[in-house]
Parts: sequence; structure tokens; C-alpha cells
Amino acid sequence: MPTNTTAPGWFPDPTSSGQLRWWDGHRWTEHTHPLVPGSLPPTTGMPGTPASMARPVTTKPSTTKPWYFRWWAITAAVFVALVVVGSVLPEQETPRRDSSSSDTAADAEAVTDSSSPAEPAAEPVDTDGDGVPDDEDYRPKDARIRTAGDVDTDKDGTPDSTDAFPRDAAYSKDSDGDRVADEVDAFPRDPDVSSDTDGDRVADSQDAFPDDPSRSKITLAMENALESAQNYLDFTPFSRQGLIDQLTSEYGSGFEVEDATWAVDQLDVSWREQAVLAAKNYLDFTSFSRQGLIDQLSSPYGSQFTVEEATYAVNKIGL
Repeated sequence: MPTNTTAPGWFPDPTSSGQLRWWDGHRWTEHTHPLVPGSLPPTTGMPGTPASMARPVTTKPSTTKPWYFRWWAITAAVFVALVVVGSVLPEQETPRRDSSSSDTAADAEAVTDSSSPAEPAAEPVDTDGDGVPDDEDYRPKDARIRTAGDVDTDKDGTPDSTDAFPRDAAYSKDSDGDRVADEVDAFPRDPDVSSDTDGDRVADSQDAFPDDPSRSKITLAMENALESAQNYLDFTPFSRQGLIDQLTSEYGSGFEVEDATWAVDQLDVSWREQAVLAAKNYLDFTSFSRQGLIDQLSSPYGSQFTVEEATYAVNKIGL
């Protein structure tokens, strides 16, 4: 056992056999080294040291790890181990699908399915008992109706599917689709017109005389009569009948009664106001009593205003 006077060196480890431990001259250190027999010459004169103890190495302890602890040695060992294990283990093959076996299984399944008894088909449902299954019956809860052609809401004998007026038993056809039944449509094949009041085959909307079957268009004579009527009113007041007489008189304009009447009816005029103007003209010419002036205004030999128009005029002028 080294003492405090023993020089630093390697000595047998007092705590473990088979290795050396470094003595720094005062104490044992943590540095150790494997003991290799015969590698050191015998020592002499070492206080407290047996004759058989190897001479201590006076160099500094080596910090280099043994070769079998180096990284390259460890990596090589692992690689070799993997190669050995890989060569020993048998190669595992991916199992193949045996098509013949699967086909055979499928055929067997098909045979099994075909051999099993089929479920009986469900009988068709016929709720109303009319002989037509519900899925084909237009109204499955009404035995009187099987198809759309059996529906006749207004009971006119024409099915709703072809009845233009399914809720009106009086009508059923509308050839031109103008929502006017053919029975009352003057022009059942013309959707633009339907009324012809006077029956002259000219639609009311295009007939200048919708109530007169003898004529339907405004003639040049009518247009002239209208112009003459306006000129007469610009000159002096007239009643409606007095203006018609003036237009038709052989001493006047000589128009046909139909043309003159049409022209007068086109005027935008108040016949009561015309009566007021006529009453003032009479009073400017001579004196009249109240009743005398009414008679003059309404007389067939006078102005031919109506009694109502003549009375209005006399009241208006304060007589």
C-alpha cells in the first residue's frame, strides 16, 4: 500500500483486483487501468510495495478509451449484427390471392343463393277496389276515377284534362286560348279579339260603330260632317238636335243623317251651356218671360233644347 512518501504512479487497485489505480503521491485518484500481467518490470525499493508488484508507470494517466469503446468499433459491431440477423431470418413472401379459390367460393355462394327459396312478390294494393293498383290509379281512393280522363269536375261530359273551363258546365272549349269560350267568342280562332256586339264580324275594339251592323269604319263624309259641326258651334250656339238638323238640311250642309249624328256625338260639348248662350242671345234680341224663354229654347221650331236644358239656362241667367 503506498504511503504519503511514495512517488505518484500506477498501483494495484486496493478496491478491486485485476486493475491498476493512479496514486498521485498523496491519495488514490479515480483513474484506473486494466492490469496486463508481465507488461511492467518488477519494482524494487518501493516502500510498502511487495517484490512481485509491477513498477508504477510515472506518465500521466491516459484519458483515451479502449479501442472497443470507440464509436467506429460500436458502429461496425451493430452493422455486422444486422447483416447476420438478416441472413438468418427467412424471407417472408406476401401471400398471393388465389383467384381460383375465390372464384370457387363465389360460385359456391351463388349456388347457395340460387338454391334458397325466393320471397313471394307482394300483391298490388288496390285501396278503392276498382281493379287498378294504387301505383297506377289516378285517384286510388275513388273507385269512379281510374285515369285523368275520368275526372269531370263540372259534370259537363268533358274531362277536366280537355275542358278549358273545368268548373263551368256551360263552356268547355277555348280554341284561341283567350279565356273566352268558343260559344261566346265572336272570333274563336283569334286571341286578340273576342267581342262583336253588332255581329258585323268586326271586333268591337276595331269597330267605329260597335252597335251598328250597317257600318264599322269612319268614312270621309263622317270626318267632314265632324269638321262642319265644330265650325257651326264656333259661330253660334246649338242644341244637339238643332245641330243635326243644320248638318242634314238641304239648306244647310246636306250630310246623311247617320254621318251627321255620328259627328255631333263625337263633340266634347255641354248642351246645357249651349242653352245658356242661346238664352242670352234671345234676350239680346227681344224680351221674354221665364216660361216664354223656356218654350222658345225647347220648341221644335226654335232651338230644340230639351226642357231640362232650357230650364237650366233660364235659372242660370236669373230669369
